Amino acid sequence: MLTSSLPPLPTPASKPAASAKASKPRPAAACASALAAGPAAASAPADAAAAGAGGGWGGGGRLSALIRSLCAAGRTAEAARALAAAGDGAGVVAYNAMVAGYCRAGQLSAARRLAADVPVPTNAYTYFPVVRALCARGRLADALAVLDEMALKGCAPIPPMYHVILEAACRGGGFRSAVRVLEALHAKGCTLDTGNCNLVLNAICEQASVDEAVELLRKLPSFGCEPDVVSYNAVLKGLCMARRWGDVEELMEEMIRVDCPPNIVTFNTLIGYLCRNGLFERVHEVLAQMSEHGCTPDIRMYATVIDGICKEGHLEVAHEILSRMPSYGLKPNVVCYNTVLKGLCSAERWEEAEKLLAEMFEKDCPMDDVTFNILVDFFCQNGLVHRVIELLEQMLEHGCMPDVITYTTLINGFCKEGLIDEAIMLLKNMSSCGCKPNTVSYTIVLKGLCSAGRWVDAEELVSHMIQQGCSPNPVTFNTLINFLCKKGLVEQAIELLKQMLVNGCSPDLISYSTVIDGLGKSGKTEEALELLNVMVNKGMSPNTIIYSSIACALSREGRINKVIKMFDDIQDSTIRFDAVLYNAVISSLCKRGETDRAIDFLAYMVSSGCMPNESTYTILIRGLASVGFVKEAQELLSELCSRGALRKQLMRHFGIA
Repeated sequence: MLTSSLPPLPTPASKPAASAKASKPRPAAACASALAAGPAAASAPADAAAAGAGGGWGGGGRLSALIRSLCAAGRTAEAARALAAAGDGAGVVAYNAMVAGYCRAGQLSAARRLAADVPVPTNAYTYFPVVRALCARGRLADALAVLDEMALKGCAPIPPMYHVILEAACRGGGFRSAVRVLEALHAKGCTLDTGNCNLVLNAICEQASVDEAVELLRKLPSFGCEPDVVSYNAVLKGLCMARRWGDVEELMEEMIRVDCPPNIVTFNTLIGYLCRNGLFERVHEVLAQMSEHGCTPDIRMYATVIDGICKEGHLEVAHEILSRMPSYGLKPNVVCYNTVLKGLCSAERWEEAEKLLAEMFEKDCPMDDVTFNILVDFFCQNGLVHRVIELLEQMLEHGCMPDVITYTTLINGFCKEGLIDEAIMLLKNMSSCGCKPNTVSYTIVLKGLCSAGRWVDAEELVSHMIQQGCSPNPVTFNTLINFLCKKGLVEQAIELLKQMLVNGCSPDLISYSTVIDGLGKSGKTEEALELLNVMVNKGMSPNTIIYSSIACALSREGRINKVIKMFDDIQDSTIRFDAVLYNAVISSLCKRGETDRAIDFLAYMVSSGCMPNESTYTILIRGLASVGFVKEAQELLSELCSRGALRKQLMRHFGIA
């Protein structure tokens, strides 16, 4: 047994219980709660300070707290009355809370009026909520106008305001808009920092306009900012994405020259892109340079290198780097081992994979869920689904819980082996194991049922899927549509196409092409043309496969003129008709015995700039022979062989030479 050779896996001594793990607050949830507090939470210290300073109305803090509470409940009118009732007792913190409340309620006009008419000295936090709300709505010009209003009141903006404005500019109008806003802020006398400029630099590089990024990098001093390592890293990333390695080297040299040495992020960026482009010799050079700049390669960097090398198929090199890591003071982690393990399993080098697993245990590197999922996938791909059961038991022994990937992989393995009932049983038992099936899980089983011709069971499973709150996606529907069309049940396929929209799922190119092909093969060419028009009217561009289906359908009906007209009418420059498409039309004509029209279409094919291939001539010769033109077929065959257009071996193959 393959799994029997796995070393015994000791259960970790202090593995947290599943229930304790589940009760632990998720970082994302904690972050969301903090964000939900919004400006109210941020201004709490200011409220306390105002209260301590005797801001009135019970110290000022109580008034601002009341206003925030009422605004949070959507009762801005009551909050405004409370503010008015406080009169001179209301301080700037209370007014700030009211402005923020108006902004959260979407009442920007009221917020701007109040900010302009605050009877006490204002501060930046009076206007910050207004700027943020305007930027969220893409109203950059209005946000910049607020800065002018602040200047008139002698109130200086704060750097986070510039960040919000620039971020909105990058998001809404692209990097050119962001550069214009950056220049406008500088012209207003705003004190920008390097972080503001780096935000725009990143946006430029993400939009693959690295020359503009280099230009802005050179202009940073004119904005009163000096480039830092983050600035250089942003441009370096852009140059890597553009594969401009010569410019990358020059920029690295410049960083050293201006006393802005590369850091670990710089090297991680470089090595990541070098690995993804298979430039492993340069990776070794970069690793060697790191120590010169006081940077030590970390575990993440080695994981990146190993992943890149494995994807290129150099598994021996990857394993050698893995083995050398301890000599660099680093202990390989489970991510590094999993990367090599996946590469070995993908290459079906199981003996080496077993040795690597043994090495993991020797080096005290416990397996995780990903490790087991790699093994489950390997067994299933090799038809060893019965071995997976004991592997699942080992997962539990090591404190690893099978997840949706584990179960879906096993379901796929069952379906590939034709064990559809076992796949259905596992699918329905997943929830009881604390793992809810996803759309992929259901779609795999549906595909298995369709392959087995069990349409009734497939329909029942779709109903069960929807009842369980799992929405089918285009792949799910396309699986069913493909099955129906292959069975000639095109009307049902069309009905399913309509149901996609009912279920909030738009038909894609595959959906339409499958049904159009099914209609064409069923002799319903006019309906296929109608569906083609529906598709085009929805703004979708037909591809070569769809045109091929229509052309073959028309050819089978002898409507060759319609085919030629369709080809001539196509304006889409991305559509390139190849010999396969023309051959399909010629084949249809030959099967109808219309060899004269097939020869005419061959002439049209050549005039359209598509040269015939061996299959083209083979189809034509067979067609001529099948309608009694044996002598003509012999002559054509001999001529083509003498010209080198056909192999001479084909003369014996046809049996007409």
